Order: sequence, then C-alpha cells, then structure tokens
Amino acid sequence: MTAKEHHHNHDLAAGRKVTLAGMGINAALIALKIIGGIYGRSKALLADAIHSTSDFLSDVLVLVGLHFFHKEEDRDHPYGHGKIETLATIGVGILLLLAAIRIGVDAALNIHRGEIVAPRRYAIVIAVIAIVTKEILYRLTVRIGKRLKSEIVIANAWHHRSDAWSSVVTLVGVTCAAYVPSLRVLDSYAALLVSFFIVKVSLEILLSAIKKIIDTSPSAEFLGRVRTIIRQVPGVKECHDLTGRYYADKIRMEIHIEVDPELTVRQAHEIADSAVTRVKEEFEEISSVLVHIDPFSDTDNGEVRS
Repeated sequence: MTAKEHHHNHDLAAGRKVTLAGMGINAALIALKIIGGIYGRSKALLADAIHSTSDFLSDVLVLVGLHFFHKEEDRDHPYGHGKIETLATIGVGILLLLAAIRIGVDAALNIHRGEIVAPRRYAIVIAVIAIVTKEILYRLTVRIGKRLKSEIVIANAWHHRSDAWSSVVTLVGVTCAAYVPSLRVLDSYAALLVSFFIVKVSLEILLSAIKKIIDTSPSAEFLGRVRTIIRQVPGVKECHDLTGRYYADKIRMEIHIEVDPELTVRQAHEIADSAVTRVKEEFEEISSVLVHIDPFSDTDNGEVRS
C-alpha cells in the first residue's frame, strides 16, 4: 500500500468515526430536547428535536455513502460507485428540507392558534449544550470532509452547523419567553426562524448534488484552464472539443488534440499520454481523460465547449 493510499484510508476511517460519534451525540440530544420540549413546555426545543432526528438519519446515510466512497471499479460498475455517494447526499438534503418544513408549519400553526406557553428555564441549559456539542461536531466533520473531498461528509457537517444555528435561535427564543412573560410568543417565532435557516442549507446541498447527478459540465473558465495546459504539452499543435462532466466529486473529460499528421501512431499515442498525465497532475479533481487524436491543419480553429 502506498503512503497516499494509507493516508486516504486513515482519513476514511476518521470520517466513519466522526459520523458514528455524531450519531451518538444526536441520539442523546434528541432525548434531551424531547424531554426538555415536553416537560419544559418549549415548542422551539421540540422543533429542534425534530431537526436532530433528521441529523441522526442523515448520519446513517453518510455511513452508507462512505461505504461506497472511492470504492474500486468492478464489472458491474466500470465507472466506480461515486454516484451512490451523491444519491446519499441528496437524501441528506431531502431529510433536512422535510425537517425544516415540519418545524416551520408547526411553529406557524402554534402562532396562529395562540397556543403559547412560557417555557421552563432548564430548557435554556439544554439549548446551550446542543449549541456547544453541535458546533464542535461541525468543525471536526468539515475538516475531515475536506481532507477526504467527500461531498456527503461536508454536507453532514453543515447539517451539524445548521443544528447549532437552530439551537442558538432556540436559546434566544426560550430565554426571552422564560424570563419575559409578554415575549413568550418568541419561543414559537424562534422555531419558525429555525426552519428558514434549515431550508437555505438544505437547498444548497440539494442543488449542488443534483448538478452532479445530472452530469453538469464544469465551468467554461475551468475548461479554458485545461485547454491552456494541454496546449503546453510538447507535440500538441492545438486542442478542441473539450467536454467534461461531474461524477460525484470527480470530473471525467474528453479532449481532441491535434498533432503533426506525419507522426507515427506510437508517437501520437505518447503525446496523448503526456497530455493525460499533465492534466491529471495539474487538476486533482479530474479522474480520467479520454483523448481523441486529430491531424493538425493550419485552417483548423480550436474551440472550447462549456
């Protein structure tokens, strides 16, 4: 095993560990928030419990995604298993969005019906515990996710951060409602505001994952940078028809290069290999490059497809 593979496996194990730790913490927070919400009479804390439940379910999806993360190609999956991770990421985003809708609807109905009671003060302590633990989880998880370059681990990190945000709003609402009777409606308004935070994060996660699952092309700027690198490869006269698509967090590309028409097949092949090596060295996110070789002509005009 190479040092790079060992490092990757170490990061992958760290990703599993932090996700399992998150599951344990989420389970404890769910219990605390439900108890605090029911006996502490806090709608915002109960809404937060729903959010934590979606966190727990997303942790399960993350473990599924990590199982297939960078799994080797096989006969049935010659392009790897990367899209399984992307599908799991979409699942995380959907759970987050559903949690937000449930929280927002419940809070709005409570405000409309006037079902407002002052929460008990120990609900404040539970909110503080949630804020601290979820922010720590966010920082640990996002760091590991960036090392792994795993979209689902990073999405789960933001799930933790959104839970911390919602707990901050819950803390403000519960504190005001507990100490100032005339402001007890703020508990439900805090729950409503929490839902807006969660909707924003969930939509960002979903849009990013959906773009990858439908084979969205890299930006024209990125393709232009690739073209510039290829034109610097010795033997390449010109290149055109650059296309690419995301496959999970990686990019697969097709490129046409123009070479001297008098070259042998072997010489042209060596130039193509050099182009592939140069591109993959320069752009870590590019996993494979299919090169088509064309004869160079002074009348050809290269173009970049976005």
